[in-house]
Amino acid sequence: MIAFEDLTDIRERTGVSWGHEWAFNRLYEYVEYKAEEYGITVEQVDPANTSRRCSECGFTHPDNRESEWFDCLKCGYENHADYNAAKNIGLRYLRRNQTGGDEGAPVGVRLNSGMVNVNGEFSPAEVSARTGVHAESPPL
Repeated sequence: MIAFEDLTDIRERTGVSWGHEWAFNRLYEYVEYKAEEYGITVEQVDPANTSRRCSECGFTHPDNRESEWFDCLKCGYENHADYNAAKNIGLRYLRRNQTGGDEGAPVGVRLNSGMVNVNGEFSPAEVSARTGVHAESPPL
């Protein structure tokens, strides 16, 4: 499963150009098309505050992100803002689809750096001898 922010209303945001909306929509359609070939579903989640919410403690504030860097005012968590937002998108998908332990319910989301479970706990991926290359994705 691949999760995207649902940006269908992006044109309604001030300062967003038509070209940006078109490019995002085109990327989404292409990923959806290619993922289908491999039996992978693609879903969208509500984008509200994914870039302002701390993926570690859940604190949401506009000042957590003032640039490309995310710095939580409450717990001090720091990371690239896009990475923090990606974790929030994955967590939002997981929490939206939690069904009380039913078989087939998602239990985690993979990131390039590891795995995040529905409780927000992170397990780093194993790194091979080649710097930065993940030996194997963590199992779901």
